[in-house]
Amino acid sequence: MDDLKLGFSTVIYENSGLSHQQIVEKAAFLGYQGIELNFKEWPTDFKVDSIKNSLQEYGIEVAAIGTRHMYVTHNLYLTSPKLKVRRKSFEYLTECMKIADELNCNVVQAGWAFQGSILEASYNDAWKIAVNSLKDVSNLCRRYNKIFVVEFACKQNAQLLNTVDETLRMLDEVGEDNVFVMIDIYHVQQENYPLGKCVHKANKKLAYVHLADNERLPPGKGIINFKEFISALKEIHYNGYLIMEYEAKSDIDKSLKDVLNFIKQLL
Repeated sequence: MDDLKLGFSTVIYENSGLSHQQIVEKAAFLGYQGIELNFKEWPTDFKVDSIKNSLQEYGIEVAAIGTRHMYVTHNLYLTSPKLKVRRKSFEYLTECMKIADELNCNVVQAGWAFQGSILEASYNDAWKIAVNSLKDVSNLCRRYNKIFVVEFACKQNAQLLNTVDETLRMLDEVGEDNVFVMIDIYHVQQENYPLGKCVHKANKKLAYVHLADNERLPPGKGIINFKEFISALKEIHYNGYLIMEYEAKSDIDKSLKDVLNFIKQLL
């Protein structure tokens, strides 16, 4: 399965004190091909040039621009019932598209930045806002030639999209060819949804994957059947990134190396 690429989210190193340039160096040293780039500052304050040089020097790709901090740090999300919040969210996303352009990246990813962690409107109203927001995001993607991937989350983490079925139903309503679903295997397991079925349901609308074991453990350290999941990815001819996004309790470098070896054995 040569087309599959392996990467990790920079969130894993977030409390390590390392700069993004140092994280890029780690990715190369550990044998990864890409990173999902997350940053806490407002996008216009992010120093693109410094990481751009490191990416070129070490031959590392940006698999996606992650938008975790749009919600976690800046309290913004696209499905907010507050127009002011949605407008600010679009400003943030527009800047992320520009950064993606600078770094030769085609994907912008959103979980909480899309649906938030709680509903601030009725389910039906939130749904309508979400559909309209995704149509606007699609127009933005068209302008920058990017794709947008939407992450559903388990009920402990979100209240709008909890399954692949709900997400696909929404994407069907949106009706655009540059908005896709992403699967975080942790959330699938939390909802007790069959892994293979989830992948096959998503099929050609699947454009991005996060890997973690149950309880956000490193893949291979818990109970999730990664062999079943990756076999299903092969069956649908998925050829995107597999991004490690888990909680590293101790030696991050060793953990990422072990996880890389574990996943490679399944490819």
